[in-house]
Amino acid sequence: MIGSMQQQLDFITYIQRLLVEGEFTATYKYALLHAIADVCIEQPLQSEQSELKIDLATLADKLIVLYWHHAVPFAPDKIGKDALLRQSNDTQSKVISLLYNCQQKNITHLQQLKRSKYYKTTHSEVLATLTKQPLWRLQKLSKQEVCFLYPHTNSKEYITLNAGIAECFRRFYDLVTYLAKSGWLQKIQSITHNQALIGPPSQLQKFLFGIDRSALTKAKPVLVELQSNTCFYCQKPMKDDVDVDHFIPFSRYANDLGHNFVAAHSTCNKSKSNFLAAQQHRERWQNQNLVVNSQIISNDLSAYFHCDADKSLAVSNWAYQVAQANSAKLWLGKNSFEQAKPTAELLTFPNAPQAELNQVAEPAVSLKLDDNALKLPYFPNIKIACGHFKTGDSSDVEYLEAPFGAGKLDPNVHFLARASGNSMNGGKHPILDGDLLLLELITPDKAGSLRDQIVVIERDEIGGDGQYLLRKVNKLPNGQYELTAQNPDYEVMIADESMRTLARFKQVVM
Repeated sequence: MIGSMQQQLDFITYIQRLLVEGEFTATYKYALLHAIADVCIEQPLQSEQSELKIDLATLADKLIVLYWHHAVPFAPDKIGKDALLRQSNDTQSKVISLLYNCQQKNITHLQQLKRSKYYKTTHSEVLATLTKQPLWRLQKLSKQEVCFLYPHTNSKEYITLNAGIAECFRRFYDLVTYLAKSGWLQKIQSITHNQALIGPPSQLQKFLFGIDRSALTKAKPVLVELQSNTCFYCQKPMKDDVDVDHFIPFSRYANDLGHNFVAAHSTCNKSKSNFLAAQQHRERWQNQNLVVNSQIISNDLSAYFHCDADKSLAVSNWAYQVAQANSAKLWLGKNSFEQAKPTAELLTFPNAPQAELNQVAEPAVSLKLDDNALKLPYFPNIKIACGHFKTGDSSDVEYLEAPFGAGKLDPNVHFLARASGNSMNGGKHPILDGDLLLLELITPDKAGSLRDQIVVIERDEIGGDGQYLLRKVNKLPNGQYELTAQNPDYEVMIADESMRTLARFKQVVM
């Protein structure tokens, strides 16, 4: 815990140093900082101390998204490129010029660019600019390399954020993006060419970082039809007073994701403002946009917005985790709020007795420590099956030192066991046969949401011993739960009444 807090303090201090001691001849470094922060909340982490590999192609795409509106002429009394705000000291930045040229080919919005024949070339040019300029210069402070965020490997394919840095970006996303935008704005204002074009500062900020209201009109008819012309929040019929609302507010995550939109009364939208919606609204949004209508939204809105249900889910999980950590208020309705708090979601598989499902199995041994070092119980007889259910028991226990960098651990909650089998050896973070796993017992007060998380499923064998299986959980529209493997060779299982959740997978212990 102390180490994690110290890293967070070091992170904030470093960001402050970067913005003060870094050399900013153009705005690229601000955009890159914002892009990295965006990616960190769009990709779930295995643990707070996980490293995060980010493809440079993804960062290049992020720069295109961030700069797209900046390539629109700003000054109404100027013509052509003279009406553009410059984003470097001497000449126009290359990314702005590239995007401006695309817009001159009658490309009016980002998704149209991404489907056009010009995108591949534009993306390649932006990627080259990224690797040549800001990527390996961002961490030069007072002309010296201080690689706190990621090593300077000069790779042309990816960067890898150091252990714990992605979680810091997630924890302080609002602050990082605010500081990046503020520095970006000040840089543009400081360029001599721009000073004759710029009116009131608020006008410039809205131009650079505001919502594209014209694009939102494309989403309105789709959402109205999906919602049967009823307001998403109050569930009453809508007439002409329909707004398209960012379910995760734009002020918290300033990107348009197709699955993040809902249709609402103007009064409900204004009342919700920049608050996160209450848990009941969140669950309805997940069911409506990410489960039942996910494919419809992708089909109808992908021409105008980036549509990725998994990314929308990751962003929402991040936003609510921050709200819970800060005990923030969640909006229920007009002048009505509830306190954000962890929401227990122990799996209650169909037809199973409720008392049995909510009972958390605990190892039948004492977990008291015999010295001052933090050690966790390790059960060599419990094999966490990565294949089919495997029998094990807690009749034997050892104590191993807690893994370094895994965050706050409690020997009464966290324990270690070995993986057995190959069903989870696929994906970005494979779990291999024989890996030592850090697991967290699930309790009703600290379960949180288990959707799309990897959990240990337990069932009783005929002889009374426990059987264990590691799977990713997904809730189906019909209320059933499917248990999926990361190895596509293994079939999806449907949970039944004999199964119950035991533990949440935290990370592989190296």
